[in-house]
Amino acid sequence: MKLKTLFISSFFVTSLVFAAPVDTGHAEVSIIKTEQSDNAGIVNLGIKMNMQAGWHTYWINPGDSGGAIDIEWTLPKGNTASEVSYPAPHKIPYPPLMTFGYEDHVVFPVTLSVSNLDQDIPITAKIDFLICADVCIPETALIQTSLNTIDSNNELDEWMDKVPSVVLPNIASINGNNLELRFSFNEIIKDIYFFPIDENIFIYNSDQEFVKEENNWLLKIPLIGDAPNNVDGILVINDESFVIKAALQESSLSALESISVWQALIFAFIGGLILNIMPCVFPIISLKALSFVSMGGGSSKKVRLHALNFCFGVIISFLTIATAILLLQKGGTMVGWGFQLQSPLIVAFLAILMFVIGLVLLMDINIGTSLTRLGAVGHNDTSYLGSFMTGVLAVIVASPCTAPFMGAAIGYALIQPSGITLPIFLSLGVGFSTPYLLLAIFPSLITKMPRPGEWMNTLKEFFAFPMFATSLWLLWVFSFQTSADSLISLLITILLVSVVFWISTKSSSRNIKVISLLSALIIVMLQLGAIKALGTNAEKSNLVENSSTSSESWNINIENELKDLDQAYLINFTAAWCITCQANDKLALSRPAVKRYLKDNNIKYIKADWTNRDNDILQVLTSYGRTGVPLYLYWKPGLDKTIILPAVLTEDLLISSL
Repeated sequence: MKLKTLFISSFFVTSLVFAAPVDTGHAEVSIIKTEQSDNAGIVNLGIKMNMQAGWHTYWINPGDSGGAIDIEWTLPKGNTASEVSYPAPHKIPYPPLMTFGYEDHVVFPVTLSVSNLDQDIPITAKIDFLICADVCIPETALIQTSLNTIDSNNELDEWMDKVPSVVLPNIASINGNNLELRFSFNEIIKDIYFFPIDENIFIYNSDQEFVKEENNWLLKIPLIGDAPNNVDGILVINDESFVIKAALQESSLSALESISVWQALIFAFIGGLILNIMPCVFPIISLKALSFVSMGGGSSKKVRLHALNFCFGVIISFLTIATAILLLQKGGTMVGWGFQLQSPLIVAFLAILMFVIGLVLLMDINIGTSLTRLGAVGHNDTSYLGSFMTGVLAVIVASPCTAPFMGAAIGYALIQPSGITLPIFLSLGVGFSTPYLLLAIFPSLITKMPRPGEWMNTLKEFFAFPMFATSLWLLWVFSFQTSADSLISLLITILLVSVVFWISTKSSSRNIKVISLLSALIIVMLQLGAIKALGTNAEKSNLVENSSTSSESWNINIENELKDLDQAYLINFTAAWCITCQANDKLALSRPAVKRYLKDNNIKYIKADWTNRDNDILQVLTSYGRTGVPLYLYWKPGLDKTIILPAVLTEDLLISSL
């Protein structure tokens, strides 16, 4: 039980002012703001406290003693103030107690939503806080002012930067009486401390042991009693602070602790190689195969350059995706493998692009430097840029496919320093590129392919239909991510683009063709702009509700809730854009025998839909050493830990695993 704070005085020291600052007795309190206001009506305010030397106040979790700041705002109707944001605290020891807070000086940022920035807004703030030295005194500042009279101060920007925002990927687990956090950090750790947001869970005055493992840092935090369901807090490393959010899973370490750097490199290579035969990649690979066949009588140099450009496109794309994920994570945005297809904007663009490529293949459209050069499917087989872009497109479309061996390798890579992460993704790209690298090394292999001829025109037209199928699949994904109106608008866009391309085929004039292409581009850009504007209002995917197998709603605590009830469960982490997920659903999870087995054995079936971005799902995926879907978790009474099922399922394999 938290120790009660001792007070030498039971009265509140209260000050009232009509123009800040306020002297409360042991602190001077004022409201400051940033010099610039947001056009959307957002104003950044700060509660500035200058405390007497040796005095301190507290963080949101004060530790063994104390209390957090509390603000009661009085604002005109239509104007609201957010909760207080807390800068990273530091330890304030009072043996045998440990408290968390700020000494001498602090600014607490607050966001004010203003209905009309052109009008001055009266503001009243009643600020209650506990201030302590050898004794503790509750004090109150009552500030009555207006928005226009609040001083602008650059100091607020400095303290806003001290509010932790970067989520540090980590793996949380319980080992004995300790919570263990594993994470990657590129520098030598001189000082580290985990500040938990939840109270009465950890022993605050105990040392938090940290050690360097082979590829990670390990921090051990002593527990008071039962472990929490989730880990939520601030990790301060040297002079940097990070947000820690993780679902605590008993089996969280199984995937990542069991592999080394070399194993991750090998798994990534094999996974990349297998991607070549995954269904989501076939339409794009078919384009490249068609272009190679067309070069059957060409020079070895030309074959080699086309193969190398395709490989460069693949490898650079994998490295770019890895870099983007790392940068987004560093900026505080949690993303996982395939994150680009969680954007309706990208999905819409790809749907249009695949449809256009299909039109080009079917209608034999040739518009100079247009999309006809993609993959050299037009009549110009010297388009090395086309080969490069085909490699790029293959990687973008390949991301929904998770080949065996890829899950653990990618999950392992994304919690490592960039010096390890990037080589693993490079290995993934090299694996994907291997068949074409062999063609670059041995260009004479092209002679083993059928000779070009009239039959190629029929084959080229045939390959249009896989492109149309891919476009339809992307439209299906888009339907889960947005509203019905957005889907209809996208379909109309595709229709208009089709009309424009049809017009281009009816004229021999180059000017008409160029105008047609520009018109198509304008139509597409307008549509993408509309999607971007409405993207934040997109309805959450209803993949679960439309599932062919009855399932229960997922939440981040559901595993612990079901284990407490001794309820067996099977959790399916899935997404509409995940081809492997959909194949597993049709071939295994939705089969009558599986449904019957789940019902007869009282196994709860739960779907976690990751079609749209969901940080809670990503936290759980990360805790199991994964950064993408599919992921299948199974547990029943009697098992020591949750079992991770294979990424590729069949009906018999699934039943035998349960």
